[in-house]
Amino acid sequence: MIEYFIRKDISMKKIILTVAICILFSHGLFAENNESTTTPQDARYEIVQSQLIARNTFRLDRFTGNVAQLVSTNNDKMTWEEMIVRNLPKIERPTKARFQIFTSGLAARFTFLIDTETGNTWVLTQTFGNILIWDPF
Repeated sequence: MIEYFIRKDISMKKIILTVAICILFSHGLFAENNESTTTPQDARYEIVQSQLIARNTFRLDRFTGNVAQLVSTNNDKMTWEEMIVRNLPKIERPTKARFQIFTSGLAARFTFLIDTETGNTWVLTQTFGNILIWDPF
């Protein structure tokens, strides 16, 4: 009888240890270590960065849909370089935020710009010259 309780106690310890390791492993694997601020609802500009690729750091004009990419200059300074957004409609007298950038944690190719009023969507693509542009989706 004592052997039964000893075996039961050992197997219970194994189960508890296995569950604890799974919890710790999954927390470390899926925990996000980003630090970001919440953009005010009426903010005109927003900085968006991919969790996968630091070079995919963008400044979005939420009113017009214009996007700039953070780049290094020849003297190692940082600057914003305007990007091409093909077929971006010209917004006459913009008064509110209507554009948003979505970046996926799975792959950089799932990076989208959306006009939240019309649903028009652009996908981030790379040209043969390794230039990033936004193409209509």
